[in-house]
Amino acid sequence: MVCFSVAVLTKAGKVLVARQFVEMSRMRIENHLATFPKLIGTEKQHNTVETAEVRYVYRSVESLLLVMITNKHSNIVEDLDTLRLFAQVLSEFCPGELDDANVCKNAFELTMAFDEVVALGHPESLSLRDIQTNIEMDSHEEKLAIMIRQSKEREAQEEMKRKAKSMAREKGGKAMGGMGGAGMAGMAGMAGMGGMGAMGGFSAGGEVSQGSPFAPVDAFGGFGAGMQTPAFTKPVKKGTGMQLGAKKGQLGDASLLQAMTQEGEIALVAPTVLATPGAASGGGPPVQLTIEEKLSVTLMRDGGLQGMEVKGDVQLLVTDANFAKVCVPLALGDNAGFQFKTHPNIDKARYGAEGVLGLKDVSRAFPTNSSLGVLKWRFQTGDDTHVPLLVTCWPTATGGDAFEVNLEYELNGAHELRDVRISIPLASAPLSLSSETGDAAYDARSKHLVWHIPIIDASSSSSTIEFTASASGGADAFFPIDVSFSSPRTLCQLDVTGVFSSEGGAPVPFFKHAALTVESYTIL
Repeated sequence: MVCFSVAVLTKAGKVLVARQFVEMSRMRIENHLATFPKLIGTEKQHNTVETAEVRYVYRSVESLLLVMITNKHSNIVEDLDTLRLFAQVLSEFCPGELDDANVCKNAFELTMAFDEVVALGHPESLSLRDIQTNIEMDSHEEKLAIMIRQSKEREAQEEMKRKAKSMAREKGGKAMGGMGGAGMAGMAGMAGMGGMGAMGGFSAGGEVSQGSPFAPVDAFGGFGAGMQTPAFTKPVKKGTGMQLGAKKGQLGDASLLQAMTQEGEIALVAPTVLATPGAASGGGPPVQLTIEEKLSVTLMRDGGLQGMEVKGDVQLLVTDANFAKVCVPLALGDNAGFQFKTHPNIDKARYGAEGVLGLKDVSRAFPTNSSLGVLKWRFQTGDDTHVPLLVTCWPTATGGDAFEVNLEYELNGAHELRDVRISIPLASAPLSLSSETGDAAYDARSKHLVWHIPIIDASSSSSTIEFTASASGGADAFFPIDVSFSSPRTLCQLDVTGVFSSEGGAPVPFFKHAALTVESYTIL
């Protein structure tokens, strides 16, 4: 099959959005799209029409027409499947009523989604959920960077507020101290009148005696400092703390926090950074190791395995240059069928003999603050005994379009699977639903019944869910079924036993993180 283009048109033939997947001239595609409305008839129920050059496969989507232009030798069954996926994409990325304005508003998102369905004229084996995941482009590193930046901003703002309050209190205290000194000086000048002598707290010269009740008062800046001040003192000079003016030699345009740092009044404290495998923080271990695996499985509805592939790697990150010369011994189990490959700079002979990851040249060091893939592996099999989770679906017709569906999962081996989600396509919400484990809910937007199990381990190795639903397409309407989960343990039996200096053999503090994630897990 070669798909030339896909377009969304009005019933009158106006083109709202069109995407070409092969190199075509603008005049040619415009001629094809202009010819199409003239070929379809109102009395015919067909959804294909041909010319001497191309074939049009189309369908109505509410008040619009979705048309796909292919060559005349393409497989019509595949064309219809691809067109159905295009229709799902159109409904998903144009929420609400499908009209001219809505399609034009979301034209850019539609174009991006169409590119996920067909690449270079050939359809991709993807589901709507896969397309949504690709379009979202979720990045863990981007989220982490945003969290770190926001944490730094909050820390700086809080520090500025605290220092501003402290400066306000200091200015208020100094102002009160100046007022107290001037007042006491005036009172000292009245000592010759005799009235003050009876208080015993002040001498004629204005000095405070040791037993005076006024001597220890600190809240007003200390009265003793103002006893010898003339009655008319100069006003308190502004800016005795930090100057916010812009005179030469002063603070200029520096921010409040920078100004306080330059005057030595405070020391900047770096905000706390989340302890994650990818964060290069000085407070964490100098060496961080990440073991990641991605799993792709295609199961058949009758229980057979069409294919299984595992891809994994070990990423090494050094955050301190003083610990960049290291070697990493590995504990490897029985990994029959796994194909391993080391980085070109890793000593393959030592890895093969001792299972140690180290550089060929021991005088060299690993790069700092840059994650390096030191080991990769791959595993492919057609034996379903290696599949961690088996899912079986049994739809039974009960009359008309009604079906009673039993869905069962079974844990295969000693695995611990977390956040398991089994997604079954349903055109409408189930009429009845009961599950032994976890919870199930119908997503009207994606038209899927999602069965969520928080964790599957030896204590919950198997369970079933039963529901009744209507399906006009027969039992095939309940397929394909998509599965997703994660696990803290990889399928490859590999562990990091330690990290040691390649020069002296001293142990080096390290952090390790292992994770198994699903790239695709489908039951056809």
